[in-house]
Amino acid sequence: MQNTDPLSKFAIARTLTFKESANGLTKIIVNNDFAEAEIYLHGANLTHFKPKLKDAVIFNGKESHVTPPKSVHAGIPICWPWFGPHPTDNTKPQHGFARDMLWQLKSTKTLHNGTEIVLSLTEDERSLALWSYRFTLELTFTIGRSLTVELKTFNRDNKPFTITQALHSYFCIGTIEEIEILGVEGIPFIDYTDSIKQKFEGAPLHIAGEVNRVYIPTAATCIINDPKLERKIIIEKEHSHSTTIWNPWKENGIHDLPGDAYKKFVCIETTNALEDAKTVEAGDECKIVQKISVVSYALQKPVKDFHDKLSSTSY
Repeated sequence: MQNTDPLSKFAIARTLTFKESANGLTKIIVNNDFAEAEIYLHGANLTHFKPKLKDAVIFNGKESHVTPPKSVHAGIPICWPWFGPHPTDNTKPQHGFARDMLWQLKSTKTLHNGTEIVLSLTEDERSLALWSYRFTLELTFTIGRSLTVELKTFNRDNKPFTITQALHSYFCIGTIEEIEILGVEGIPFIDYTDSIKQKFEGAPLHIAGEVNRVYIPTAATCIINDPKLERKIIIEKEHSHSTTIWNPWKENGIHDLPGDAYKKFVCIETTNALEDAKTVEAGDECKIVQKISVVSYALQKPVKDFHDKLSSTSY
């Protein structure tokens, strides 16, 4: 059982508290003037984000319980230092080890536009057995009317390393057959459901079966147009030139996505995948950023430039 007492100095009155899950894992609970959110220290997985007076944005299914050592198919898992299978050793864990480790809470802060939470992870005996480099990860969540997630990688070793990574975001949707995904039309993609063929489509994406695609190269914003929930989810990004879209469809055999759970989410992942891998020199750093916002059909406004919106966010 994790002890929450050392965390009390990070609490923020009427805004940020801590809660122990049914299986003894610590969650950060945020409820500010703009939104509510939940983040597990295990895996640094944000499993809930809901702006005030709106539906939940991040998917967390009825069977999606964070229960180590099983991976949870919900929230925003952190895939690092490799995305997907290990490139040379299939005995090593899928999507790396960061999503399965206990992160440390570094700081919390109240901002004019929300709440900032910073978590960190450094190498230990387990990580060194899987990947022989010294590193520090710093993960910053800014929780307000929108959600910003920034993952920084610091190379503390004496030699360079190369990583692939993902903010593996699961988005709540009305139903998978009705949504439309804009921002990928005209971009080449690798189709992992069809012998890893390279393909191209000129229209927005409509999903009618299993989808597992890496769109590359692209730095474009994606938009989930969701007529059932009468909203658009806008996914903007920085320092990423690949986007992965995934849904396993029905009869997928995934332990926490039974029955028709597949209908209620789609993954649109901000990634550094394939040739978008990042090499980080000794003593250097890199980062990847995702910003998620919601526009209701009744309140549609033009999407401002990502850099303009980030300029009002403190880090």
